[in-house]
Amino acid sequence: MSPLSKVKLRRLASRRAAKEQLQDLVAGRADAYEAYRRLWGLWCGNNAALQELRPLFRMEGIEPDGCFSVTAEFRQKVLSLANEILPQFCE
Repeated sequence: MSPLSKVKLRRLASRRAAKEQLQDLVAGRADAYEAYRRLWGLWCGNNAALQELRPLFRMEGIEPDGCFSVTAEFRQKVLSLANEILPQFCE
């Protein structure tokens, strides 16, 4: 059996970290804004491995790398999307 390549290891680490953030968010252990920013950082570092996160960063009126208001509606939308995305991370 051959060892995993660095690319594969990086991909797995990014997916594991994203899954943990989504689980924390859904379970109420993470603030929506903080989890959103962490997921954005993971996305920026390895978006090819995290395509499932795309809907989070395509929300109307929200620019992930810009200014936006953290409202109850934003928090609800992030939580709702996290609930939809999390099952896709079962590998």
